[in-house]
This record gives sequence, C-alpha cells and structure tokens, in this order.
Amino acid sequence: MASGPISLSSFIGKQIQAKIPAFRNNVVTVTLRGVEAGGIWIESADFMESMFEGTQYKMTPRSVLLFVPFAQILAIYDFGGGGPWISEKVAE
Repeated sequence: MASGPISLSSFIGKQIQAKIPAFRNNVVTVTLRGVEAGGIWIESADFMESMFEGTQYKMTPRSVLLFVPFAQILAIYDFGGGGPWISEKVAE
C-alpha cells in the first residue's frame, strides 16, 4: 500500500475482516464492494451460509450484496500491510 493516509475506499474489491455483532461469528471475512457516507457494501460467504441455513438452497445465481451501517461495525481489519506477526507465546 502506498504511504499516506489510509482510505477505506482503497480496499474496494479486496477481502477485509470486520467485527460486526449481527454476524454469527462476530468477526467475518468479507469482500468490500463499496463505501458510502453511512456505511459499507459487502459480499459475505458467512452471510450467505447463515441466510440459507436449514433451507434446500445450496447455491444462488448471484451473491447478495449487503449494506452495513457504520453504527453496526465495531472494527475493520486489514492484514495485508506490513510484515508478519508472530505471537510472543511462540518464543516461550
């Protein structure tokens, strides 16, 4: 990533991790599809799995795009920058 300020829109089309309490697993991997003033548009396999769990459907012609307001997002993570991280517990 280029140096300078980080812009959420620079991650459009890429996978990010987001902490969204409405999702079953809370922290989910999503593909960022758009950014608006009030939130983000995402594509999520986790959402699709939970949406169709218990139904006969195992496939859809297209993935659902989901708008999540910023008020419903606790954190957004990107592990694509910098170097690797190794837990201090590895050295123990």
